[in-house]
Amino acid sequence: MFKQTKPIISIILPVHNTSPYLEECLNSIHNQSFKNYELICIDDGSSDNSYEILKKYEDIITNCKVIYQCNQGVASARNTGLKNVSGDYIVFIDSDDYIEYNYLERLYNESCNTDADVVICNFYRYYDNANLKLPVIYKKSSGLYSSHDILKSLIPDNLIHSYLWNKLWKKDLFDNLEFPDIKYEDISVMCDLFYKAKKISIISDTLYYYRIRKTSIVRNYSISTQNDYVKAYGIIRLFLKDKNLYDNYKFSFRLLSIKVYLVMFFINIFLISEYKSLKIIFENFASCHKFISSANSSNYNYTFDQLMNLEVLQSSLKNNAYKKGTE
Repeated sequence: MFKQTKPIISIILPVHNTSPYLEECLNSIHNQSFKNYELICIDDGSSDNSYEILKKYEDIITNCKVIYQCNQGVASARNTGLKNVSGDYIVFIDSDDYIEYNYLERLYNESCNTDADVVICNFYRYYDNANLKLPVIYKKSSGLYSSHDILKSLIPDNLIHSYLWNKLWKKDLFDNLEFPDIKYEDISVMCDLFYKAKKISIISDTLYYYRIRKTSIVRNYSISTQNDYVKAYGIIRLFLKDKNLYDNYKFSFRLLSIKVYLVMFFINIFLISEYKSLKIIFENFASCHKFISSANSSNYNYTFDQLMNLEVLQSSLKNNAYKKGTE
């Protein structure tokens, strides 16, 4: 039921084959105490009955708009959502997650009271198979922070998690921004978003439920997913270069580099059964080390297009599997 009234908050909900969880998500949105919002649902070529569920709720939720597109990935779905928003604020929700009834109200009121460009709340990790929820509390205490405060913690991702959800964003932060076509599209744009923000508020309320499914855990260990993780890492370095900020955040970036190196090491071991030869493991270690070393040098010269074509991990032996950026 889409009404032509200007909403304050635009909710972007990408959907792809999440029918077992979708109604719980939509009900949590429908039951919000804050009503002045629009819901933009983008069905990204679902093969289950997710689209039918969305169409049903289009008649239930006021200002709900359902858009269908062929499967292009969550980054494309979010970009489609951004092109259709009309609110002053943006909220992202994953379609297998859900929110507390006062989620929108609490975040919006905080932004009004503090003039914050971004409001962040705590969240629960909800383990679907075990029916277990564990709160995730930010190590930074609640309060107002500057862009510099957040970037210093965000880059190594040890205090402020790089998730789009559990946050309220002012719409103008997304001007001229597009999510890249990789699986870690949120990590890759987060520095840019917080760089633009003048004030960021962290509140102590735990209001978002992040569902962890067994299938999502397995999927995160694929070679293609980990290559996208390295691309996101490279985009963060490119951001620091373009904004001339690398020297300001060199220590934070090196902490991130250690994390990336360790992740790549253990992923290589985990994926050993997929490799055709043990030599591939050593080649992958070498290419990871080479790229991370280049990212930590002052003459990092990768372009965005080069990063999008980067394949650090390989499942079989290839010539020129890793192409170094111009130096």
